[in-house]
Amino acid sequence: MQSIATILLFLTFHAFGGGLPSKMQKLPFDEKALKQDLELILSAANLSTSHFQYTFSVNQENKISLKCQNDQFHFQISSTEEEMTSTMYKAMREIGFLFPHPKKQISPTLQDIKKNCAKSWQWRPSLKHRGFHLHTLHPNEWVEGFLNGNQEISESYIRWLARNQQNIFDLSLLNLPLSKLKGFLEGPFLLAKKLQIHTGVSLGIALNQQNSYKLLNFFETLTENKSKRKLRKELEELLESLPLSYLVLEAGTSEFTPTNFKRSIDWLNLAGEITARKNIALFTKVHVSSNQKSERWGNFNFLPQHCHPSVGILPHTVMFYGLLDEKAPMYGNKNFHAIREFMQKEMLRRPTWYYPETSYWVAMDVDVPLYLTDYFSTRAEDTKYLFEKGIEGQLNFTSGHVLGYWSFDWNLALLTDLDYSFDPLIGLKLLNEDIPTWITIFDYQKKWYKEKGLIALLSSANLQDEISKTHRIHDRFTMRDLSKNERQVEKEVALLKESLLAFPRFEKIKNDELRNLIQINQLRHQHALSIREALLLPTRKEEFLHQAKLSRLEAKEIIQKLQLLSTNYPELKLFKKWSNPTAYQFGVAYPAATLYFWEREENQIREDSYFPFKNNIYDIFDIVF
Repeated sequence: MQSIATILLFLTFHAFGGGLPSKMQKLPFDEKALKQDLELILSAANLSTSHFQYTFSVNQENKISLKCQNDQFHFQISSTEEEMTSTMYKAMREIGFLFPHPKKQISPTLQDIKKNCAKSWQWRPSLKHRGFHLHTLHPNEWVEGFLNGNQEISESYIRWLARNQQNIFDLSLLNLPLSKLKGFLEGPFLLAKKLQIHTGVSLGIALNQQNSYKLLNFFETLTENKSKRKLRKELEELLESLPLSYLVLEAGTSEFTPTNFKRSIDWLNLAGEITARKNIALFTKVHVSSNQKSERWGNFNFLPQHCHPSVGILPHTVMFYGLLDEKAPMYGNKNFHAIREFMQKEMLRRPTWYYPETSYWVAMDVDVPLYLTDYFSTRAEDTKYLFEKGIEGQLNFTSGHVLGYWSFDWNLALLTDLDYSFDPLIGLKLLNEDIPTWITIFDYQKKWYKEKGLIALLSSANLQDEISKTHRIHDRFTMRDLSKNERQVEKEVALLKESLLAFPRFEKIKNDELRNLIQINQLRHQHALSIREALLLPTRKEEFLHQAKLSRLEAKEIIQKLQLLSTNYPELKLFKKWSNPTAYQFGVAYPAATLYFWEREENQIREDSYFPFKNNIYDIFDIVF
C-alpha cells in the first residue's frame, strides 16, 4: 500500500505541476546585464574595464579560472546556466571584491588582483535557493525603494543580492493600488531576473495586519463560493501585473488569528492550481504562534500538510533562536523543534524553504537597540542543518540594514558558499576584524543572553507581552510583574550585576559602527540594572532613575552619530517621524534614535503606572485593522 501511495503521489505532483522542488521557470543567463554590473563594480574601484575580459560557457560544474598577461585579466567561467551569474561573482570575491552593504564596496588594487593570476576556483552553493524576504510591513529603507519608487535604493539592493550570490527575494506588499505597485516593482523585478534572481511577493488571502495587501476582505471570507470566485479574480489579476517566479500567501487574518480552517485549505489549493498553470511557485508561511488549534485540523499554522503538494511551505522561526536551540521561549513555545520536525516531514511531499529571521521589530532588538551576535552563530548552525538534511532553500526574513544589521544579512549570504564551511565568523574575518575579540563576545552573549535568559531583561516588553500571560512574544517578567515581585527583582538585579562584571572588552573592534553598537549593549545592561534597583529600593528611586537616564543619554548620543553613516541611509527618514504607507508613521530606527523603550520603562517605575496602552508608540488600531 505504501508503494502504491507513493506512486500515486508522484504522478499527482507531475500532473499538477508541483513536486518536491519548487517549480519555477529557470532564469536564462543574461551576459549583457552581468557585464554591465561588473563595469559598475570596476568603475567604483577606479579600475579600467578595458583590462578585463570574460568568456562564458555552459557546463555541469561551476568553475572559474583567471589568466593574466601584463595588465590584462581574462576570466573563463564554465558553469550550469542557472548558476552562471553566481559563479562569476564567486570569482570577484576571490580576487578581493566584497559587498557587505548595498552602499558599501570594498575593492582590491590592481596589484592585489595580480596575486590571483593563474588561479582557479569552484562555486559550490550550500542551497539551491538562497535569499531574503524584505519585511516592508515595517518602515525600512526598502519601503522607500520598492514601494515608493526610489530606484537607486531598489536597484542597489538587487545588485547587492546578486553580488553576494543570492538568487531569490521577495517583499511584503502593502495596501496600495495594483497599478501603483506595478509601476514601482516592474523595473526592479526585471533587473533581478536579468541577474538570475527569482522574484516574489508576500501578501495575505485575508490578512488584516499592518496595512498588508490582501485578496479578500473580512466579509468575503465568510462564504465558500463567493470567496473562491473573488480569490481567483484578484489572484489572476495580480499575477498578470507583476513579473513573479513565486508567490507567498498567508491564510489567517493575522499571525495569531485564523480564518475558517477548511476554507483556508481550499483557498491555498485553489491558489496552487492558479499559480501552477503560470509556472509560478506557491508558498505559505508556517508561523510559530501556538494559540490557534482545532480538534479536527490541529495547529492552524500546520494546515499546509492537508493541502495539495504544489503548495510549498516557509517554516518560520523568530529572533536569534534557531531550529536546534533547546530553549526558545517565544509565542508560547518552549523551542522551535515542532517547526523543525514539520519541515523535515513536509520536505518529502512539497517545496520547502526555511524562513528564519535576522532582525526583530518591534521591541526586541532593532529598536531597543541590541547588537546580538547569536544572529551570526544561530544562522550558521541552521544553514549547516539545511544543507545536511537536503532542504532546498532558505528565505531570510529581514527588517532592514540599519544599526549594523547589514553585517548579519551579509554573513548569512556568505554562508551559502560551501568553501566557508558554515563559519559564523566569516564576514568578520573578511573585514579583517580582531577575531579573538569577537569570539569572546560571541561566547559571552550565548552564555548570558540565551542560556541565562538575559535577553528578556535587556529587550523591552511590547504590547502583547503586557496584555497576555500565556502567549507573550517573549517570555519575561514585565515591569508590572516586577513591581509586585520583589524576589524576582532581586534575582534580576543579581544577574545584571554579574553580567556587567563579565562584560567582554571591545576596544579592538575595528569597525566603528559595530564597536559603538557593542558599547550600546553595555549601556543597556547598566540601564536595565538601574531601573530594577529603583524598583528594589523605593527610597532611592530617583537616584537610580537618574543613573538610568545618564546611561540612556550616553547611548542616545552614540546613535545620533551613527545616523550619519552611509550604511544607515541618512538621506532617508529612518531615524525620524516619516509619513509612509506602512502602519507605522516613523522610520524603522526612530524608536532606537529616541530610545523610546528605555525612557518608557523609567517613566513606568517613576509613576508606578503600568497600563499597557499608556505611552504606547504604536497605533494599535492601524496595525490590527
